[in-house]
Amino acid sequence: MADTPVNITAKKAQPSRKGKKAWRKNVDVGELETGLEALRSEERVRGTTDELPEEEHFTVDISGDAEVKKQMKKDRPLRVDQIIAERSAVPPLQGRYVNKLSKPTFGEASKHQQQKINQMAKRKLKATPKPKAKKAKKSFDMWNDDQETTADDNDYLASTVPHKVKAPSTMARIPKVILHKAAVEVPHAGASYNPTQEEHQALLQKAADVEIAKYNEEKKLDHQLSYRKELDSLPHELQHLEKQADETSTAADADDADEDDDSSDETNDVKKTKAERKTKAQRRKEQRIKEEHTVWERKQLERKIRNEIDNANLTKKELEEREKLLERLAKERVIAKDRKEKEGMKRVGHFFVQDMSMEVQLEDELSESLRQLKPEGSIFKDRFVSIQRRNIIEPRSPLKAPKRKYARKVYEKRSYKTFDITEKKKEQYKQILQRKN
Repeated sequence: MADTPVNITAKKAQPSRKGKKAWRKNVDVGELETGLEALRSEERVRGTTDELPEEEHFTVDISGDAEVKKQMKKDRPLRVDQIIAERSAVPPLQGRYVNKLSKPTFGEASKHQQQKINQMAKRKLKATPKPKAKKAKKSFDMWNDDQETTADDNDYLASTVPHKVKAPSTMARIPKVILHKAAVEVPHAGASYNPTQEEHQALLQKAADVEIAKYNEEKKLDHQLSYRKELDSLPHELQHLEKQADETSTAADADDADEDDDSSDETNDVKKTKAERKTKAQRRKEQRIKEEHTVWERKQLERKIRNEIDNANLTKKELEEREKLLERLAKERVIAKDRKEKEGMKRVGHFFVQDMSMEVQLEDELSESLRQLKPEGSIFKDRFVSIQRRNIIEPRSPLKAPKRKYARKVYEKRSYKTFDITEKKKEQYKQILQRKN
């Protein structure tokens, strides 16, 4: 006979409940948890925990609406959207307070934020330049030679258009030297081809003064650069070094001998300084001299103040004279500046305006008629220096060509060497042809 299975249900082991601590630890709260979970699910769905009658828990739709069904079929959302849309009716937990001004909002901006946005927009409008007006594009055939094209029509020719350069303000000014200094200066009367004796002698004296001044400057420079005789009386460098070496050796020996004497003298001086002390009479005398000196200084100060009070009228006159002197000097400076502007600047840039050499003829060189007069000077150089004196152009020094390290070599080409031979052969060939004819 087969054994029938026996349905045996294992009993749950009852934990120990001895003691309050074990009771709390091992108490069975499963039923309580299930009840609370049911309440929570009801709150998530309905949003309230109030007990309602069973009739109000559910509603039965008997008729239904066909149009709603059709619309729902058309506008049926996705399953993903349905899951996301399921939100609990329980309000969320409130966190800490956050200032609405600092936190960005997804809806409408506050007044404070709107003001900030407007300020930023104004700044950007000021900073951004206005867009340039676009030029109307013109179409043209670049292969057509008859068609005229300009730089405005073609963008490739824009770089070739000459632009106006802004001239400096000094370009419009006319220097005073141009207005007051003649372009062609009248030469001295003694430079005439038939001058008087007095005028010719005056011109000779003027030229002689210029040459004497040049000679004196050269002589002065030679004197400064020449070897002076006073240097011969100075001793030689080697003698000076030998003397210095001898003096150092003798001084070293003398120092060794004097060290012992100095040590003994120092001990005596220390004793004297320690022993010497001022007496009361000396101190009283020094105090009396000091008081007399302070009284003398006070009297000198009082006398100075009295003199200043007595001479107040004199100082007023001196100030008036000083003001007149300053006014006169200011006027003289204006006059001197105007005179210099009329005369022109002697130096423009790095170089000075060159002076023309005086053209003078001696008594033997004077011509009897205009036909026998010898021409002197250069008209081109005269005009060039005149332009420099009127500060129209800047004086410059002539540029020298750079010196070559090695001289150029000269080679003769082969065709040049054989030129004479080929010419002779041509002439011989012509003669032979003439004989045959």
